[in-house]
Amino acid sequence: MELIEATLILLFLTTITVPWARRTGVPTEILLVLGSLVLSLLPGLPPLILDPAVVFTLFLPPILFAAAYFTSWRDFKRNRRPIFLLAFGLVLFTTTLVAVAVRRLGLGISWPLAFLLGAIVSPPDASAATAIIRKLGVPRRLVTVIEGESLVNDATALVAYRFALAAIATGSFSVGKAALQFVLVAAGGAAVGWVVAVGGILIVQRLKNSTAETTLTLVTSFAAYIFAERLGFSGVISTVVGGLYYGRRLPAVTSAQTHIDAEASWKTVLFIINGLVFTLIGLQMPAVMEGLDGYSWQQLASYGATIALVVMAVRFIWVFPAAYLPRKLFPSIGRKDPMPPRGFIVALSWTGMRGIVSLAAALSIPLTLPSGEEFPFRNLLIFLTYVVILTTFLIPATTLPALMRWLGIKGDDENRRDETVARLALFRAGLRELDILKRAPGFSVELLESIALRYERRVQTLESNLEPAAFSPLFDEDQMLRQLMRKLLEAERKELTNLRQTAAIHDEVFFHLSRELDIEDTRLRGQRI
Repeated sequence: MELIEATLILLFLTTITVPWARRTGVPTEILLVLGSLVLSLLPGLPPLILDPAVVFTLFLPPILFAAAYFTSWRDFKRNRRPIFLLAFGLVLFTTTLVAVAVRRLGLGISWPLAFLLGAIVSPPDASAATAIIRKLGVPRRLVTVIEGESLVNDATALVAYRFALAAIATGSFSVGKAALQFVLVAAGGAAVGWVVAVGGILIVQRLKNSTAETTLTLVTSFAAYIFAERLGFSGVISTVVGGLYYGRRLPAVTSAQTHIDAEASWKTVLFIINGLVFTLIGLQMPAVMEGLDGYSWQQLASYGATIALVVMAVRFIWVFPAAYLPRKLFPSIGRKDPMPPRGFIVALSWTGMRGIVSLAAALSIPLTLPSGEEFPFRNLLIFLTYVVILTTFLIPATTLPALMRWLGIKGDDENRRDETVARLALFRAGLRELDILKRAPGFSVELLESIALRYERRVQTLESNLEPAAFSPLFDEDQMLRQLMRKLLEAERKELTNLRQTAAIHDEVFFHLSRELDIEDTRLRGQRI
C-alpha cells in the first residue's frame, strides 16, 4: 500500500471513531488502538511498518511543543520536585528493575541488552498522558505532575538507550561518563531550545500576518528538536524549553486573529498526529510477531506478562516512598508542600502509560552489531516492548475513570474560580477605562453609560459566583441571556443563508458575515462563567 493511501485511510478511521467515542464514553485513543489491533489480524492486510525516524522527527516535536506551550510554568516550578523525581529517578529505577527482571527470566540476555529493554519501556508517553488525563476532570496538580513528567522523561530514557546500545557495541560502560554526558546533553538541549524560541519570537513580531505566524509556531517545534539532535544534544529537552518559552511570550506579541488561527491549526495537527500514533500502535502487531518462531505462545505470554507487571509495579514501589520519605527526612518539605491524599498517590502510580516513543525506540534497534553479527534477541525485545505498551496503556486508560470515582478524586474548582477572578479583573479594568473616556471627548455620554451599565451587570454576576451560596438569580439571568443570544444568532444565520441562496448577496459577503457569526457563537458557547 502506498504511503499516501495508507495515511488517508488511517485518518479516515480516526475521524469516524470520534462519534463512536462520544456515544460510548470511551476515549477515542482506546478505540483507535483496539480497532487497529483487530484490523491487524485481518488476512491479506498489507503490512504497515512504522519508521522510527517518522516518530522522532515528525510526530514527537509537535506533541511535546504543544504540551509544553499549555503547561503552566508557575505550576511546573511549584511541582518540580515530584516531576523530576519521576522524570529522572523513576526512569532510571524502572530501567534497572526491568533489567534485573529480564535477567531473572533466564533467557540468556546479557546485562547491556537487559538495560536496553529497561530504557525502552521506562518512560510514560507524552501523547498518551495528555490525551487521556485531561479528559477525566482530575485535580490540576495531578495533571501538572503527570504532564510534566511525560515532557522530561523521554530525554532521560533516550540517553540511557544510547548508552545501552554503546555498551552492547563496545562491551564497556562508565557510570561517571554517562552521568556527565547526560548533564551536557540536557543543558545543551535547553540552551538550543531557548535560542530557537527567542529567534522565533523575534521573527513572529515582524511578520504581521496571522497565517505566517501560525506556520512559524509549527516550524519552531521541529527546528528546536532537529537543531538540538544535529548538535548532539537532547531534542526532547530543546523542544520542551521552546514550547515553555513560546507559551509565556507568544500571546503577548501576536494579534487576536493569530490566537484564533493558531489554536484551530494546532488542534487539527494534534488530532491528526494522535490519530496516526494510536492507530499505528495497533497495526504493528504482525511486524512485531515476526521472527518469534523459536518461542511458544505460552513462553511469550509469560515473558510479556512478567515484564509488563514489573513495569506497572515499579511505579507503585517508587511513587509511595518518593512521596513519604522526603517529607519524613526533611520536615521543611512537608511544611512547604503538605502530603497529598493517599488517593492522589494511587492515581499517580496508576497512570504510567507507555506509547509510541517506546515502540519507535524498540524498532530503532539496529539489525546488526558493528561486527556484522545479527543483533541478539532483537525480535524478542520488540515484542516485550509491544506487550508493555498495550498493557500499560489499555488497562490504566480503561480503568482510570472507575478508579477516580472509587478514590473520590474529582476535578477541583480552582480553574473556575481563577477564571471568575480574572473576568472580574477584566471587566473592572474596562469600567476604569470608561470612567477615563467620560472625561475626554470622542464618545457620547449616552453610549458610554450604556456600555458601563452592561459591564456593571457582568461584575455583579461574577461577584455572585464567588459567594458561598449555591444559587444566584443573577447567574440564572446571565445563562438565559446567552441562550437568547444564541437563538438570535440562529435566526441571523438562517437569513444569511437565504440571502445567499436567492443570490441577493455575493458569496464573498456570505463567507465574511458567516465568519463573524461563527466567532460570536463560539464565544457564547465557550464562555463557562
